[in-house]
Amino acid sequence: MDVGDHLTRIGNEAELLARAAAAGPLDARVPGCPDWDVEALVLHTGNVHRWAGRIVRGRLQERPSREPQRPAEGVDLLAWFREGATELVAALGSVSPGESFWQWAPAPTTQMFWARRQANETSMHRWDAQSAHGEADGFATDVAVDALDEWLMIIERNARIPTGGGRTLHLHATDGDGEWVVSLGDAVSVERGHARADCAVRASASDLYLLAMNRRGAEGLEVFGDTGVLDAWRENVSF
Repeated sequence: MDVGDHLTRIGNEAELLARAAAAGPLDARVPGCPDWDVEALVLHTGNVHRWAGRIVRGRLQERPSREPQRPAEGVDLLAWFREGATELVAALGSVSPGESFWQWAPAPTTQMFWARRQANETSMHRWDAQSAHGEADGFATDVAVDALDEWLMIIERNARIPTGGGRTLHLHATDGDGEWVVSLGDAVSVERGHARADCAVRASASDLYLLAMNRRGAEGLEVFGDTGVLDAWRENVSF
């Protein structure tokens, strides 16, 4: 997927999130983010869009603080949210591939990092908003493979799963070209490809992504080996 694909996804997923929020009460609980209702989810995602947009527009070289924002008095929440998403897409579209500014994980270019990260974050929170009011739509195979790959690279940099005890988890997408082996412990490592592991899960890329993001359990998926590995994951990984 290229930058243009990710920018299109940001716009499309933001609109779907807004429509999902409008489809039911804003105080409905969000299953994947149990501390939030839909209003808090919209505010969070809108704030992330504005924070990222500030980094991109200013070509900031250091991480800025994140000061929570809300719509001004009399401004509709969803209009405020849509405005932030539109501004983010415009800001990212103005970046040339050679420009470099603050990013917190490797990527071919800074523009690619922010476009991909914001597309994936927006799409997952779209799923969250839909799930608050009923059944949520899954992810296309290419999107899910790319998003899961990015999430595992983030996990490798930031997560600690001490109850993993060095055990390994093999994730195998049955509908696309995606396999990963994750070693769980005080340090987490990820290798792309096929290998034997203490626990293996075979499923569609969409279901694997939702599993890795702790948005669903393993029910109905093909699971082999030590299911305690999945317990360790659920206990230590959050988004």
